[in-house]
Amino acid sequence: MGTIVARKDGRFHAAVYVLTPDGGTKRKYVYGKTRDEVKAKRVELLDNNRKGVPSMSSTMQLGDYLDYWVESIVKVERAESTYAGYETVIRRFIKPHLGKRKMNALTPRDVRALIAKLRKEKTVLGEKLSDRYVQNVFEVLRSALSNACREELIGRNVARLVATPSRGETDIEPLDEEAARAFIRAIAAHWLHALWLILVTTGLRKGEALGLAWSDVDMETGLVKVRRTVQRVRGRLLFGKVKTKRSRREVYIGRVALAALAKHRQQTAERLSEPLNPAPEQPDDLIFVTSSGRVVEPRNVNTMLNRILTNAKLDHVRVHDLRHTAATLLLLDGATIREVMEQLGHASIATTANIYGHVLDAAKKRLADRMDRRATGD
Repeated sequence: MGTIVARKDGRFHAAVYVLTPDGGTKRKYVYGKTRDEVKAKRVELLDNNRKGVPSMSSTMQLGDYLDYWVESIVKVERAESTYAGYETVIRRFIKPHLGKRKMNALTPRDVRALIAKLRKEKTVLGEKLSDRYVQNVFEVLRSALSNACREELIGRNVARLVATPSRGETDIEPLDEEAARAFIRAIAAHWLHALWLILVTTGLRKGEALGLAWSDVDMETGLVKVRRTVQRVRGRLLFGKVKTKRSRREVYIGRVALAALAKHRQQTAERLSEPLNPAPEQPDDLIFVTSSGRVVEPRNVNTMLNRILTNAKLDHVRVHDLRHTAATLLLLDGATIREVMEQLGHASIATTANIYGHVLDAAKKRLADRMDRRATGD
């Protein structure tokens, strides 16, 4: 139980066997100026044992704390896809460089050294880590250390004393207006015609579009409620909530996409065949499904797009670039940056401006040309 002992220096201490992050036990000493102070600390440790919560110290290795944090906190409180991403970042990029460092010995210099090493790291495909991924690794570390501060394991978050790594310039390759029109002509006979139209005209993310159910769409007004996403995580198809509060939004689709959806609904009913094989947790009224009633595989959408672009003799772009295409065309048509931010579900207007700054310049030039024509009567 941890007997309280008076020390020769006038203080008191007690030793208690506590749980550790790896599931074992370890003898831990607590100290205080008075017997009551030590008693309170001892009771807290014993209470942690009863709750099954590890009792950690600031001298533990960062790697051990990160394991505890990602398994006991992130895995419980965040989406499974977020947990999978954090676990990979910690295992592959943080622990190999900082895992052996003690929590209370971590310095801003260690964090800056980590960033420098990450810029030389390679992916499993042998490619250099992107600036965006380096920033993601840094943000995972900063988040973990923030939690350690809340748990009073460390007095400061040294990652907050280091400048956030730059994401660099965002490389986007949208279809231009002519190519977008050619793409729309090319998908007219495709069995996922409605999906392609929604992607290229609304800017929904692939997972958001594949996660749409008929109950999310008002077929009279065109109102679409974006509420869920679907993605493959570590071999499993997962349905979950959209990633941020801003991502949970309502958008409108035009009459062309509505007509395509109505036709898709009829064709889906004709194509379905028993027995149905929906994915786990799949909504009963999901819009985009195969003949077996299973959600369309996200990776197959990539393959289908490549085939469409090849047959149409168009430059190859990613599915995500259809989102960029929608945003670019909206801006060129006179939409404000805030309107595009709301449409795309970005967390902030700064994100939208950073990605589409060059498009904004072109849109402003077109507005000036338009005013010139009005002024001259041309």
